Amino acid sequence: MRNSERYEEQAEAVMRLAAKAGSDAEREVYLNIADGWRRLAAEAVRNERHRYNDARWALRATEERDEGQA
Repeated sequence: MRNSERYEEQAEAVMRLAAKAGSDAEREVYLNIADGWRRLAAEAVRNERHRYNDARWALRATEERDEGQA
């Protein structure tokens, strides 16, 4: 499971806690925490895309190098 997926799951779990909160103040705290998890998930998605693109670039560079040596 990717980090972004884990962070989204955490956000959902915290949202469930917010729904059960005993006061508006407690609910607000949970909503802020869930928002933090969602922002972290969005950042993780960007990083995962970056790593994927870096891996594709490295593979292509290796293939081109190998073709040049053949």
